[in-house]
Amino acid sequence: MGSPEPLPAHVRITARAERDLAKLLKKDPQRFARVWEDLKKLAGGTLPQRPKKLKGFTPPMWQLDSGEFRIFLTWEGPCLWIRGVLRKPEQSDQLRALR
Repeated sequence: MGSPEPLPAHVRITARAERDLAKLLKKDPQRFARVWEDLKKLAGGTLPQRPKKLKGFTPPMWQLDSGEFRIFLTWEGPCLWIRGVLRKPEQSDQLRALR
């Protein structure tokens, strides 16, 4: 994917999220940089906002706004899993695939 700086070891990225991020990096490096910075802040506990818990997901899933993108994540034990990165207009169509 060619990420600028690695995320901490407790952050894992699913294959789906990896594809989402790679596509974003190719299409719009500036927006990718913002999403990546938000992921680093989330992993480091320095993000000013809290992720929003979504209803109807098992295990529980959260969403984090990052500009015009939403980052979908879950926690499993000590690991933070990035499940997907979607543009807000596309989210409702593709969110079911993250279940």
